[in-house]
Amino acid sequence: MKIALTTIGCKLNQAEINNLKQDLGRAGYIVVPKNKPHDLHIVNACSITHGAEQITRQRIRSIKKRNKNMQILVIGCLNKTIPEINRVFKDGKEVFKFIKQNYSTKAIALNLTKIEPRTRALIKIQSGCNFSCTYCIIYKFRGKSKSIALPKIIRQIKDKEKQGFKEIVLVGQNILQYKYQNKKFTQLVKEILKQTKTPRIRFSSLDPRLVNRDFLALLKNPRICPHLHLSLQSGSNKILKQMNRNYTAQKYLNIVKHAQKINPLTSITTDIIVGFPGETNKNFQDTLNLVSKIDFLKIHIFPYSIRQGTKAANFKNQISPKIKKERFTKLNALAKKQKTKFLKKMKGKTLPVLFEQKKNGIWQGFTPNYIHIKKKSKQNLKNKIISIAI
Repeated sequence: MKIALTTIGCKLNQAEINNLKQDLGRAGYIVVPKNKPHDLHIVNACSITHGAEQITRQRIRSIKKRNKNMQILVIGCLNKTIPEINRVFKDGKEVFKFIKQNYSTKAIALNLTKIEPRTRALIKIQSGCNFSCTYCIIYKFRGKSKSIALPKIIRQIKDKEKQGFKEIVLVGQNILQYKYQNKKFTQLVKEILKQTKTPRIRFSSLDPRLVNRDFLALLKNPRICPHLHLSLQSGSNKILKQMNRNYTAQKYLNIVKHAQKINPLTSITTDIIVGFPGETNKNFQDTLNLVSKIDFLKIHIFPYSIRQGTKAANFKNQISPKIKKERFTKLNALAKKQKTKFLKKMKGKTLPVLFEQKKNGIWQGFTPNYIHIKKKSKQNLKNKIISIAI
């Protein structure tokens, strides 16, 4: 029996695969690369969009096609009725328990050294979500928010420190819903700052509904990366209400202004859906107007796609593909302008860069506020933090 692992989608999925890899290793299992012959394949799935689900299904079918006798176990977010799948588990913890009960460690051989880069470690702090956005189906797969015990998170970060990681990223479905005993997300971060020494602490996607002044005050600490991936989804209050997002465009703008007042280096990246059901030209213009007020470093733009099982799938006034494409093009052009404006503000500043890899003879890394930096050097800059004039 030989095992291979595949992960698709978000940083949470990547973190779960990395955790599974470590658990298997500690238990005496060794797992083969997926391009080598194997009998059991574990897929960490993604269904956040219709396109992502199609990619996941195609990947699973491709695995099965190579070996009809292959057993495929799935964790994460996916429809349980796909015939190629032998069994679906909520997370890596469940599938690990299943493997220990059913497969001998002597039968498995593994090499997963390429799953996680040695510069940045992904630390899972929670999964699931207590909200129910009308376009989203993930909360149905993952269920209500479940948080990892704070002492365990601290132990994992300390382990990463010993392994030489210079940056940790706190990941989850909705990390601001973290709650362990009486401690919420901000208290968790304060404990991490107190008990660990990792130079950089970065946050994954943030929900504007849960951002408050106590959280934003964390940006004063030099170890906190001044980069907020603050999911907007729409700049129209009408559309935000139909999405069940429970914040306004003005509240979002206020968050950005307050964050950048605390730390002027703070960069903002975001997600925006165009062509949501009922989105009029005026609603789309509201989005453009809001975006023009914020110098986003990056905007991930998603043309709305129907997800069966969500409330929005049954909404009237679905938008045509042609209009979605037009709006995507227009917003994308504006996004590029806003990125340029933000980068111009950073020009001339000296910022620390954590270099991660070398491509085509050029070292590449990121500043704390997530600006991608390239530098020619004959020295080995891997996993080194060096101050660079932008």
